[in-house]
Amino acid sequence: MSNILALREKRNNIWNTAKTFLDSKRGEDGTVSAEDAAIYDKMEADMVNLGKEIDRLERQVAYDLEMSKPTSQPVTNAPAKPDAPKNARESNEYKEDFAHAMRGRNAVHNVLSTTPDADGGYLVPLEFERRIVKGLDENNVIRRIARVINTSAERKIPVAADKSIARWTPENAPIQETMLTFTQKTLDAYKLSTLVRVSMELLQDSMFDLEAYIADDFGRAFGVAEEESFCIGDGNDKPTGIFRETGGATIGVTAGTAINTDNLIDLIYALKSPYR
Repeated sequence: MSNILALREKRNNIWNTAKTFLDSKRGEDGTVSAEDAAIYDKMEADMVNLGKEIDRLERQVAYDLEMSKPTSQPVTNAPAKPDAPKNARESNEYKEDFAHAMRGRNAVHNVLSTTPDADGGYLVPLEFERRIVKGLDENNVIRRIARVINTSAERKIPVAADKSIARWTPENAPIQETMLTFTQKTLDAYKLSTLVRVSMELLQDSMFDLEAYIADDFGRAFGVAEEESFCIGDGNDKPTGIFRETGGATIGVTAGTAINTDNLIDLIYALKSPYR
C-alpha cells in the first residue's frame, strides 16, 4: 500500500511539472516548439505509465484480499440439540410390524417386544391404543364421569377410614381430639379380552383399513363390557359395580314390599349430608 501512495504522489508531481513546463513554453500564438512538445509528451507518457502501474498494484491488493478469505464460514450458532427420544411405539417400524402381525405376516424389524416381557410383552402402537380408549369414552358413561388413573402395576391409595369432627367449644374449654384412622384401597388391573374374526379377503386387501376397523370394534366391545361391570360387576375377575358395593344408604324394605314416599325420604336422609 505504501508503494501505491508513493507512485500516486510521484504521478501528481509529474503532472504539475508538465503543466508548468507547458505554460512556460507557449508563445504568444499559444503554440510550443517541436522540441518542447517532445519533452511534454515524455512527461505525459511517464504519468500514464505510472497510472497503469498504480492500477496493477491496486488489483494485486484486491486479489490478495480475495484469496485470503476463508473457504468456509465459521460456526457461530449454538450446536443443534439432539431430538428427544421418541416412544418406540410411535416409530414407523413399530406401526409397520404391528400391521404385518395383524395380517399374519412375519415382522421384519423386531421392535414389537418390550423389555422385560412382564411389562406387557407385545404392545399396540400408541395411535391404535388412543383410538380404542376414545371408543371406550364414547361407549361408557361411567368412564366419562369417573376419575381415570393410568398405572402399570397395582396401586395402593390411602383412604381415610373416618372424618374429623368439628365441635363448638366454650371459651377456655379443652378441645376434644379426633382420632383419624386411615386404610388403603388396592387398585389392580382386571383382564378384559375380546376376539374378532376377519376374513382372509380383508387380510389380503392392503387398501382396507384393518387397524381402524379393529380399534373401533374393540373400543365398542370394551366400552359396553366396562360399563356393565362398573354398574353391576360382582368383583370376581372384574370390578365391583357401584350397585353392588356396600357402604352406601339402605332402607328397610324387603322384596315384595311396596315402596312408599316415606321410604324414599328415608333413603335420601340415610346418606351422609354431603351426598344428599
